[in-house]
Amino acid sequence: MVSRYAAGLRDLAIGKVRDHQHRIDRFDEPDWHRYGLLVDTAFRLAAHRRFRPDGQDRAPVIRFVASVRERYHHTGYDLDPRLAESLLWATLAGEPTPEPLHSQTHTAQTLLLIGLLDDEGLSRAELDRFLADAEGDVTDDVTADPLDDAPNETTNDVRQDATSHAATDAPGETDEDGTEPDTPARSDA
Repeated sequence: MVSRYAAGLRDLAIGKVRDHQHRIDRFDEPDWHRYGLLVDTAFRLAAHRRFRPDGQDRAPVIRFVASVRERYHHTGYDLDPRLAESLLWATLAGEPTPEPLHSQTHTAQTLLLIGLLDDEGLSRAELDRFLADAEGDVTDDVTADPLDDAPNETTNDVRQDATSHAATDAPGETDEDGTEPDTPARSDA
């Protein structure tokens, strides 16, 4: 069984965007902080599974970022390629995430993470194991450095970004008429 934080991330990874949104709408400030740590940790684990930490060629990283931008462009999030690449390079170099709770960083990490997980084609059980591993790493980090329960502006930025873009359109998700959300229905007339 996964935590409520990992369950929200799992919902997003399997294309249940509305369920993800419903879960995160209930987060308070400490929950947002914990969720941000989980996204950061899961992103790092997934990036290390996909790319070589030392000596990675630039081309695969650039192609991956371009593919994520193309896949999720319809969600309304504009993934800055420089930010996305810098997040991947920092992760691969073992450097801290720059501005980890800034809304653009959180959004970029989330989109990149979902792209990495999607590319792996994990089964539900494998995805749950991956998220449990990430959750375990977060728990270890939180135990070593307890959460500051005081709200802060960067956490509010992440919450505002996630709720204002209540994305209800994920790849494979369809509206009642069978079209992808925000995709005009085709008319053969």
